[in-house]
Amino acid sequence: MAVLGKPKSVTCTCYELGHTWTPSCLRASTDVLVEVLKQALKIYGTLYTVAGILKKRDLRYFKEKLLREIAQSVLFLTTNGTLFISFFCIWRKLAGFYSSYCTFLCGIPACAMSVSVERSDRKLLGRFFYSTTGFVAAASASLTAILLERKSRRGLLAIYMANVATETAYRMVLSRGWIKPVKHGEVLLFSIASAIYLYFFRKGHLAEQTKGALSFLVGKDELPITEREERPNHRRHGNALISRLSESSTFQRINKSLQTTPKHFLCQHSHGCVHYVTKSFIKMFGLGYLVQGGVKLLGALPRIYRNPSAVWHAIKHQDNFKLGAFLGCFSAIFKIVNCLLRWLRNKDSEVHGLLAGFLAGWSMLWYKSSTIALYTAYKLAEVLYFKGISKGLLPYIRCADIIIYSISTAFVFHVAVFEPHNLRPAYWNFLLKVTGNKFGTMNRRLLVPLYKDAARIAPDFWPDYDMRYTSLTKDSLLRRS
Repeated sequence: MAVLGKPKSVTCTCYELGHTWTPSCLRASTDVLVEVLKQALKIYGTLYTVAGILKKRDLRYFKEKLLREIAQSVLFLTTNGTLFISFFCIWRKLAGFYSSYCTFLCGIPACAMSVSVERSDRKLLGRFFYSTTGFVAAASASLTAILLERKSRRGLLAIYMANVATETAYRMVLSRGWIKPVKHGEVLLFSIASAIYLYFFRKGHLAEQTKGALSFLVGKDELPITEREERPNHRRHGNALISRLSESSTFQRINKSLQTTPKHFLCQHSHGCVHYVTKSFIKMFGLGYLVQGGVKLLGALPRIYRNPSAVWHAIKHQDNFKLGAFLGCFSAIFKIVNCLLRWLRNKDSEVHGLLAGFLAGWSMLWYKSSTIALYTAYKLAEVLYFKGISKGLLPYIRCADIIIYSISTAFVFHVAVFEPHNLRPAYWNFLLKVTGNKFGTMNRRLLVPLYKDAARIAPDFWPDYDMRYTSLTKDSLLRRS
């Protein structure tokens, strides 16, 4: 990985290396803009509409705010995607080379204006260097794009991209053989983060949004009494099938027997401990199964006409069971450990949350996800950081979300140029989809002098160049190497 070593370079044009489908830099940016715009409208149009419905937004929101929020996020994603290829060309026209030493100095979008009036003959070396080939262009594009996004979304985007960047860095280190993989590493990370989160949850020292999410997952009975909200005991009107099931004599008999199981005098739940744990498991298992099943059904919709059995396969997919088991076991283990510790120690303590959270975290063995583990860890780091600020132990860094997003996205895009095989497969597919496969048409064989495995993802790919604008051929590349 030649980031801090002696700079290496390749001599080629941005047409030969980057936008191989057209020799025009302007046309390349326009093509990417159109592709990203189409995908951004689909992504954010669906996301915000569904979110508005699920959050039960009023009609005023859909009339006055929905389109504005969609438009702003579409502008953000379109800018990020389009300016990457634009800055890819701009940096070459500006300096004629890409140096590893200016990697962290080049997130300044103002260079776009200066380069637009610069003469094409003012080039220093006329070649590409390792870091600036991807990092500088991506940093410039990401910084510009995140400034266009709503402030309320910047933190979420920063954490997401830091998540992707961390996993990418881990994959890079593994592929180079520098470390050995840790068995169940993502589960261990999630368990540690869960332990600390649920310790704070038991103490009542979490923000309302985070506390609400954990309350939904594990219930409010483990919160301090002062943190609980009394809710009126009203009857739910659910679906007819569930109502009939709950009214059946068999269900009533089983439910009553569970309710009358022993309960420690320090337990705050209404009925017996076995009922407390069982009810939680069934609720969260059902929710997980339905959520994953819904996602699978949506993915199967385009195939239903040709293959009606796709519906059945989506409903019974094993991932549905796995997510249900993960959520159900997480909630149940957390509760059963808290109850068990109260019975064994004959007292209650916030420290119980540490052990209960750690053991509950191992339920991720059902549904391993480095994305969930890293996201949880980063959100915890954010919580700890703000607690440090409130106690005067840590400094407040202005624009931290912008800095984190720009650097993380620049790093991920840089890896997407040089070693896409080390990206999370789902994210690489996203980049291909959102750019209309333009990211996949880069001639990475030209980057082999900078990174020997650059062409691993498509070793035999060669662009269909317009020979009026280049003299580069496979044979000439072989002779050069």
